[in-house]
Amino acid sequence: MKHDLVVGGSGMLAGLCKALAARGRTVSVVGRTRWKLDKLASAGGGLIHPLIVDYRFADRVPAEVEAAVARHGPIERVVCWTHEEVSTSAPLQFGGYASTGFLHVMGSAAADPAAPSKLQGWRDQFSLAYPALPYRAVVLGFVQDAAIGHARWLTHEEISAGVKRALDSNELLSIVGKVEPWSSRP
Repeated sequence: MKHDLVVGGSGMLAGLCKALAARGRTVSVVGRTRWKLDKLASAGGGLIHPLIVDYRFADRVPAEVEAAVARHGPIERVVCWTHEEVSTSAPLQFGGYASTGFLHVMGSAAADPAAPSKLQGWRDQFSLAYPALPYRAVVLGFVQDAAIGHARWLTHEEISAGVKRALDSNELLSIVGKVEPWSSRP
């Protein structure tokens, strides 16, 4: 059985988790909120499995993920969305569970022209820690919405669809929505 791990998948990436399960993939989902994870699991046809753990407590993560591996087999791909202001080490920790690829989902700040080395910094960290693991990044941008007359942030549906496209592609960097011009951000 093909097994994916989605970190932070019970909110804006819930649609991605459902799409992966609809393809017949087993999806282990890391999240903190039991009711959101249970709701997601009930929509997954028995293929979505909650891992109720807070990645801010790094010492608790291995036991949960290793239990998922024991139940569902090795993890091929990891899709990781974490709040960077909470933990900058979580993506590296979860990268260690992937065997075929790692997709790092980041907010628009990763494309900030005032910090051009941010994306390369992540790529460098991963290549040092996991030289054989393909690392790809997805930056979540915004949408110029003519109906409301200004830019808005992406919806959960747009985010899930964009991350799914990125996961299906071989692009090293994918942008969901747009990040330019930077001054147009909501």
